[in-house]
Amino acid sequence: MRKLSILILYTLPSPLFPDGTPDLIGQQSVRSRLQAVQQALRSLGYSVKTLEADDELPSLLEKILSARADLIFNLCEEFFGQTRLEMNLAALLELMDIPFTGSPALVLALSQDKGKTKSIFAHYNISTPFFRVWQPGEKESLDGLRFPLIVKPLREDASLGIDNDAFVQDEKSLNQQVQKIYQGYKQSVLVEEYIDGRELNVSILGNDHPQVLPISEIDFSSMPPGLPRICGYSAKWVEGSQEFCHTVPRCPALLSPEIEKEISGISLKVYQVMECRDYARVDIRLSRDGIPYVLEVNANPDISPDAGMVRSARAAGFTYPEFLGRIVDLALARSHAAQPRRRPRVALSEREPRA
Repeated sequence: MRKLSILILYTLPSPLFPDGTPDLIGQQSVRSRLQAVQQALRSLGYSVKTLEADDELPSLLEKILSARADLIFNLCEEFFGQTRLEMNLAALLELMDIPFTGSPALVLALSQDKGKTKSIFAHYNISTPFFRVWQPGEKESLDGLRFPLIVKPLREDASLGIDNDAFVQDEKSLNQQVQKIYQGYKQSVLVEEYIDGRELNVSILGNDHPQVLPISEIDFSSMPPGLPRICGYSAKWVEGSQEFCHTVPRCPALLSPEIEKEISGISLKVYQVMECRDYARVDIRLSRDGIPYVLEVNANPDISPDAGMVRSARAAGFTYPEFLGRIVDLALARSHAAQPRRRPRVALSEREPRA
């Protein structure tokens, strides 16, 4: 019996951040995740190949089609060094009618734009911190916003562009941080009210009947005085930094049954409203008066062995291979339930030339 074949499609990040500073972690992190996913899928009996999406489009198309994979495992987080183009690779697979894991192109695009995501939350009466999106060159307005505030690039993920200076308590600091993002990231800025409270990560797995995995918490209780209680870039990626050492993940989070039920329900609503697929993570701040505020949704979040979503999966009883196998099963089930493909997947060189 033929093994099911999986092609892992991935991209390596640029060696430089958008502001020109060197990224000393990104490529190593991607390669480590790629190796872990590859080994786990092979341990489940799949035939696994990998492909870096780094060629011009005709060559990339040829390689994808020639692989004749039953499923693409989509690990792409950017394209041509630009995170905003992540959605385009998913759109390409959709155009070729090739099944792939994770959310579709539109969901990836919407979830990457924090302002549009929060506007959708507001439309569906999902609590989210008050915010403004500021465009370069426009006159900023603080109407309705109260300090302290958090300042973020509008379209980055993995907390890129969020450092301790992102927590601002006065207008002077706010203007300085906004200008830093304009200059370094060449994009709009999200300014939102800081919610003092607990930070929770809610991982969800599934489609028709999505499952909320055990909720994880980022514990700030040991954070030294003077450092803001936020989960910025250093806290996530820079091992040995104060921020990394004093943001301790706890899973499962200690929550009352009532609060856990409320947060699970809100997270499922976010997952379904945004039309996420297969797996996603919802980030929430639980205020000191017990109100959950949704910060954002991460479609196709990090699934490295030490990532937050995997931590929740392990707390739910999954081994790492079982967790990835579940994602594969979900994607294949969608593929089998879809209408028959409109055209065969053949290599470009095998097609008849036009007259």
